[in-house]
Amino acid sequence: MGGVRVLSAGAVLALLGAAATVAVIERAGGDLAGWPQWRAIAVPAALFAVPALLSAWVARRRGVVEAVLWAVACAAVQLALVFAVGFLALGYGPN
Repeated sequence: MGGVRVLSAGAVLALLGAAATVAVIERAGGDLAGWPQWRAIAVPAALFAVPALLSAWVARRRGVVEAVLWAVACAAVQLALVFAVGFLALGYGPN
């Protein structure tokens, strides 16, 4: 049963992180070029790091290696969702 919890937590966290990332990009008008460079780096980095770290925290009892793998998987799924939804479906990003 613990594996199901970790799997669902990783998927939900990736989905929420992707939704938050796309919302931030949408609120910025589809491009972060108007932001200061530090903010354009820090905000997306935090939006990816927080779900990945939470996913690792949920998987912590399964061992360090598996927790790290869940963090990487969560970030990878989130990245795929951001590109699929935000960049391809909504047309955000560089022209």
